[in-house]
Amino acid sequence: MLSGEEIIKEVENGKIVIRPFDKDNVNPNSYNLTLADEIIVYTDDLLDCRKKNNIRKIKVPKDGYILSPNMFYLAKTNEYTENDYYVPQISGRSSIGRIGLTVHLCSGFGDIGFKGTWTLAITCLTPTKVYPNMEIGQIYYFPLIGEKNRMYKGRYNNQTDIKTCKLYEEFEELEKVS
Repeated sequence: MLSGEEIIKEVENGKIVIRPFDKDNVNPNSYNLTLADEIIVYTDDLLDCRKKNNIRKIKVPKDGYILSPNMFYLAKTNEYTENDYYVPQISGRSSIGRIGLTVHLCSGFGDIGFKGTWTLAITCLTPTKVYPNMEIGQIYYFPLIGEKNRMYKGRYNNQTDIKTCKLYEEFEELEKVS
């Protein structure tokens, strides 16, 4: 895993892109990511993997927005990241976890070649107030061992908005083949 100083060095030499970048957000071996001012919730009672589910966008005001338990929220980081050299991974900050908030349910793991803002899958155990620009997660980087012959070019690449589930596209592709 890269140290904080190594993250700074790789940002300065262009191997890692983090925009905006603030040296104050560098930790011993990670970089703090901040919450953007928009959240998405699904509005369907049943989420169906074979279809594009309906959503509602919520603007997070400066004085905060209260997240409810038993709800699922999609949000994004303010920071756009990209790199072709290291395996990125994100997780919630420990302070966020200590109030019962999670920032990803499944994969906080990224691929070499991913470019974009990070979509966060947020849940909470108790009502929790969140604020735009709060430090909500961390990104850290691992060196790749072996050949770098496959770069991420998936359906979530180059995202700058919150991205909802795109599993339905896989079903559509399978139906075209059948």
